Amino acid sequence: MDSLFQVVVLNQTPDPERVVYQAMHQDYSPEFVTPEERLPERYGEAVVRHLLEGNRGHYGPLEHPQITFAVGYFPHTVMQQARTHRVGVSFDVQCLAGDTEVTFVRSSGGLRKIKIAQLYDLWANGEKAIRERKLRGCQGEPPATYRRDCKTRLQKMRLRVLNEDIGLFETGHLQNVMCSGLQPVYRLTLANGKTLDCTVNHRLYTSQGWQRMGDALGLVVDNTHQVLAITKTCKLMTNGVVCPDALYNQKPWLKAHPVGVVSVEYLGMQTTYDLEVEGPWHNFVANGVVVHNSFRYTGQQIAAVGQALFWGKAADVEQLFYVPQTVKEGKAKTRQGVKTLSPEALEIILEQYRNQAIAYYRLTEECGVPYEDARNIIGYGIRQHFVVSFNCRSLMHFLDLRAKEDAQLEIRQLCELIWPHFQAWCPHIAAWYKENRWGKARLAP
Repeated sequence: MDSLFQVVVLNQTPDPERVVYQAMHQDYSPEFVTPEERLPERYGEAVVRHLLEGNRGHYGPLEHPQITFAVGYFPHTVMQQARTHRVGVSFDVQCLAGDTEVTFVRSSGGLRKIKIAQLYDLWANGEKAIRERKLRGCQGEPPATYRRDCKTRLQKMRLRVLNEDIGLFETGHLQNVMCSGLQPVYRLTLANGKTLDCTVNHRLYTSQGWQRMGDALGLVVDNTHQVLAITKTCKLMTNGVVCPDALYNQKPWLKAHPVGVVSVEYLGMQTTYDLEVEGPWHNFVANGVVVHNSFRYTGQQIAAVGQALFWGKAADVEQLFYVPQTVKEGKAKTRQGVKTLSPEALEIILEQYRNQAIAYYRLTEECGVPYEDARNIIGYGIRQHFVVSFNCRSLMHFLDLRAKEDAQLEIRQLCELIWPHFQAWCPHIAAWYKENRWGKARLAP
């Protein structure tokens, strides 16, 4: 297995088999189940006996516990496969509603707020301008209103970001503005009256560090996205407090402070947006709340490697691009058996990766091509980090699809790295799964 592959647990429902048992007991019992109700000593075994053994066919209670993994350094091909044929799996699609105001800092120290939908329109389509009536365009266009590219100006604007080491606000710069399509959006109302409209997966900076909105609040929703319960208290880190005679570039206005969330309501499906922020602090201020940006695997990392290679310096290409172990060993296992590979295969792959990195660097630095356009030349071998959430039932379904022998090697290795976490999280359910379903390509119910 590749030495860089990583899977770690970011968050999980504590004592998940207890939750499954309580959900199962509520389904079977006419009485109202409460957290204080006494459970049998071996409730994990009861879950397996009543829900899983003998194909009993009642699996809804398994959907309540959630576990969230951070997956690191896998090739992009794994992400593509993981998205295919999934049921009940949530990837890290974090987004904000169009009316969300993003905070910038003027040169005078004052603040400027722009709605993120407007920011995306400017980024994607340019700003409106009108040629003087008697002048034609450089390509002979008649005088008219047109959209003038303004990405360079937007990138130079000073974005308000939080230095997470010292808890003070500084400035950063935009790297990309993205439209993420229609997503279910929730409104968080804070104790100070401010609101933030975002998806359940958006990462927010809380008094306990970075957390997905749904995890931070212990949000329970039904299959129509309606809020059923908020099971956790949560304080979000927000903009500084204005004091008499304090400017926006002076303390205490530069210091973040926590404000509690008092309510959450579902607003429906809305067009959503997100930013990518350049620099060491990948966050920004949205409606006065510190939120995480949508930092991806590309950008400066590829450009830095490409720059080093372009100038003849050493660079660790395999830290950025994935090379299959079978290629390194000179043999590949196919459905027809083991195939011997030429020694030149490894060098050809590495040369292609070096060329991609150099071309990416030259496109972005020499030619001024935006990062999001230059990425089109990068192949599926690029290493990528992503966050993925499962409920207990959907995790078994995913393992059924991807832990089988004829699945791609790398995604099987992802399953192998997920497995010990599943085993520690739901020991009785995992033991039943290992014995009855692991590697057998049966679709979990």
